[in-house]
Amino acid sequence: MFSPAALSPISTFVLSDVAQRLQDLWLSRAISESTWGYPVVGAVHVLAIAFWGGTILVGSLYAPEETAQLRAWKRITLSVVLVTGILIFMSNAVRYSNSRFFEAKIVLLLLMALIRRRPYISLVLWIAVIFASRGIAFF
Repeated sequence: MFSPAALSPISTFVLSDVAQRLQDLWLSRAISESTWGYPVVGAVHVLAIAFWGGTILVGSLYAPEETAQLRAWKRITLSVVLVTGILIFMSNAVRYSNSRFFEAKIVLLLLMALIRRRPYISLVLWIAVIFASRGIAFF
C-alpha cells in the first residue's frame, strides 16, 4: 500500500503543502466551517453512492439492451459521487492525506475499477470500502 512515510522528506512536504492549500481554499473552508456544509455534502455523497449502486444492481439483473436508459443515471450518480467525495476530501485534506484508512479506501476503489466484471469480488471490496470509510471517520 502507498505510504507517505515511504516518500522522501521533500515529497512528503510537497504532498502536505498541496493538502494544506486545498484545505485553505474558500470552498473547502465554507464546507468545513459551516454548520450544514459538511453534513449536507456527506449526505449527498452517501445517497449518490446508494443510487449509483442501485443502478449497477438493477443493470446486472437485466439484459444489456434493456439497461441502456440506466447508463445516463450511472454517469450522473457517479459524477455526483466523485464531486462530493472531492469536496469532502478538500474540507479536511491534511487529516485525510495522513490517514491510513483513506489510503486503504483509495487503493480498494482502484482495485474495484480494475475488477469491474467480477461481482463477488466487487461486493467484498465494497464492504471493505465501507469499513475503510468508517475508519476515516473515527480514527
